[in-house]
Amino acid sequence: MERTFLVRVYTRQTINGETEEIRMETTGTWSGTSDAYTLRYTEADGDLRGAVTLLQVENGKCVTVQREGDFESHMVIEENVRHVSQYVTPYGTFMLGVNASTVESAVDENGGTLRFRYSTDVDMVPLGEIAFEITLSENKR
Repeated sequence: MERTFLVRVYTRQTINGETEEIRMETTGTWSGTSDAYTLRYTEADGDLRGAVTLLQVENGKCVTVQREGDFESHMVIEENVRHVSQYVTPYGTFMLGVNASTVESAVDENGGTLRFRYSTDVDMVPLGEIAFEITLSENKR
């Protein structure tokens, strides 16, 4: 079953001691079950505007984030496991270590919320902490 939802993304990142909060609202599609689903949406703001983000969630504890567009990336965010992946930004490409402390999913065909927190590093040197909260609700646009 595929559903269209209003997608609200809240990101809080602290990098090199500086904290930034980002809020975005867009529409997206969800398909799957509460244990294994895919969420796809187009970034609406900032440097990533126009990029397509695909989130695949497995067992509510592992999120694979794939971004297509000018700044492609592929990250695996799995609770209590460190993964390394290539990350493309407006400032260049590098290998990024990702270690998730929390992944919580309460999403099904009616909507819900996905939260995850992770730390990042480059060559094992800590870079920052990032927290996401993605809420899916009825699309009233």
